[in-house]
Amino acid sequence: MRKTFLAGLYSLLVFSALLLIGCKKENKLLTDSGVNAPNQFPVYMTRSDYNAENTYYMFNDDEPSELFLDNPDRNFYTDQTIQMTLDDEHNFQLRFYSPRSLPNVTVWAKIDGYDEQIKLLVLERLMPFQQLRVKLPFATENITAYTRSGKKIQIMANPHLAGSNLSFEVECDAPYYKTLQAIKCHRYIGFGRYYQPNNSNWAYPLHACHAREAVAMALNMAYMYSSPEFASALQNWGPLHSDNNKTVVDKDFVLKKANEHRALIFGHTTGVMGLGGGETFGMHESVYFEQYPDDASITETIFHEYAHCLGYGHAGNMTYEQTGPGWTSLCGKVYEELGIAKKLPVYSRRFLHSRRSKTAYLPGGGYYRSSKHIIEDPELDEIDGGLIYKGENDLKGENGEAVSFTLDHTAVPGATAATFQPKDVYVYNDSLFIVNDAKDNYSVEIFDIKDGAISHLKSIREWTRGEGTTERFLGEPNGVTRVNGKIYVTHTGSRTEVFDAEDQHFIACLGNGKWGTGAGQTVHAFDIVVYNGLMLIHDKRCLVVAEESLSDRQEQLLVYARSEALGETNGTYGMAVDTTSGILYATHPAKRIDLFDLSQVREYKELKRSGNIAYKNSPYALDFYGKQLFVSSNGDEKFCEVDPKTGTILKNYTTIGGITLQAPEKFCIRRKTLFIIDRIKGGMKLYAIPMSQLQ
Repeated sequence: MRKTFLAGLYSLLVFSALLLIGCKKENKLLTDSGVNAPNQFPVYMTRSDYNAENTYYMFNDDEPSELFLDNPDRNFYTDQTIQMTLDDEHNFQLRFYSPRSLPNVTVWAKIDGYDEQIKLLVLERLMPFQQLRVKLPFATENITAYTRSGKKIQIMANPHLAGSNLSFEVECDAPYYKTLQAIKCHRYIGFGRYYQPNNSNWAYPLHACHAREAVAMALNMAYMYSSPEFASALQNWGPLHSDNNKTVVDKDFVLKKANEHRALIFGHTTGVMGLGGGETFGMHESVYFEQYPDDASITETIFHEYAHCLGYGHAGNMTYEQTGPGWTSLCGKVYEELGIAKKLPVYSRRFLHSRRSKTAYLPGGGYYRSSKHIIEDPELDEIDGGLIYKGENDLKGENGEAVSFTLDHTAVPGATAATFQPKDVYVYNDSLFIVNDAKDNYSVEIFDIKDGAISHLKSIREWTRGEGTTERFLGEPNGVTRVNGKIYVTHTGSRTEVFDAEDQHFIACLGNGKWGTGAGQTVHAFDIVVYNGLMLIHDKRCLVVAEESLSDRQEQLLVYARSEALGETNGTYGMAVDTTSGILYATHPAKRIDLFDLSQVREYKELKRSGNIAYKNSPYALDFYGKQLFVSSNGDEKFCEVDPKTGTILKNYTTIGGITLQAPEKFCIRRKTLFIIDRIKGGMKLYAIPMSQLQ
């Protein structure tokens, strides 16, 4: 399961905005960890001590834009990412403008009238964008404290102590803190209320996810221009020109301007990629998201607009590079190199995962982008669990004894052999799900099979989406599974529908009804398996992967990754995972079974087959029973146990007991029972056969 602590900040902890005021109860300096004595400094705080009374996370996804646009309490300087104040009620407040956390932070305080600094707070970890507020009993209590030299002193109660009587200093030996200290640019960063509904360039406001990315961008730019790497690269770069007459720009002068530019007020642009000049610094959503080397690593707009802020126009090579490679190429090159080397303060998109933020506007490419460069890092793995996808896998649904029965159209109220043609089947405990692909009667039929007695419960034929639109299956439904409280149904209308398993209401879908390879499209959709949090959909061209967990957050899902092209062929497809190895087996009409190592699924990277095995016939479906692999197919051997390594038929089960399968296609093995559909023309049936009859 993916680690969810702050979830890379795209699902930040959300507390009420009322937390911007002080704590409600007297703070005796005791914390949940229980390591503090009353009225004694320092206050030790672990992550478990952060709660709704002392912590608020700035720029969280539920924070409205009005709270940070043109707000004097939402700004900082690039060389002062930690702000510390004491208000008139003796509330100590710390704000941290950073997408990364800091471990082992100590806050020292100097109080007028006392010779040395005292150790005020010791924080196990200062969290990204944390606003920490702690009530200090300066007014009413004498406090024991320890100085820099180790002396134990008494700070006498003083109700008249004011913020102007104290100064604060942070001490931290973490490498990231040293990176922040290396920033020499003293640049004011704020967030502008540029939103003008009738202005095509500023039609939509900056949202929380963009503000977080703006902080990252501001820190990265300030660090880069402060770095010796940039100074060296600038001197070794070709000439910079301020106009088309190739008037040479003095490099020392432009570096000084880049470092001393007084302020940037970030906004969100539409219709154009960016707008910059003076303090105005507007970026399109895609610019905020793709700045990292492990994203698209496209930074041209950032440095084009910054050149405008420095006073340069479109002539020469400071913006559009009309006289040869210039400022934007130089800055982009160094920015990428520093990111790959992990020298930038925020060098990876994985710190923020903004593409998955619910406040994103969703650019044309959707949530996912293939990484230009892969960045491995334990700190990033702690945020998101690692580059290899890890999700929840529901291995339940096997309760109940083996059952034996035959089901046909007579089990469905009002159905005939022409209106009920079962295509796929799945069983979860006592619930049986069958997709019906009879023309003009597409449906999912749900039965109760407790104790082997068949009872029809419900049909899914149409449903209502959130906006009130009534929908039906756009093509023949042909795949069904039930996992994590949801029912998943694929159909040739190039969509996969997701329904709630309890009341069958529509939750989400992948696909827009038009086949294609866009961010939210499939080319038909034939079969589905949900494993380790991945929706694995076999369409006409390839294996399509989506994130199962996102179906709880949005109606329209997007493609997380695709496999290589598998050969565009119509047919009956089936898939199953060997849970002992994590290998997905997928049938293909071209007389083969493709193998995919699911541990290699990465965001928007093409998934290559780890191998394939030949099969004697054209396989339809497959499933595992323990380590045994069973395959249905055309030809004389219609249902067989197969060697999972070679594809060799081990035993032919076309006849099982008194049943001879004539046209078997899709099946599943659950509850020690084979549930298999025989597509007999004019009388399709589902057989439930105890697996003991196959041993």
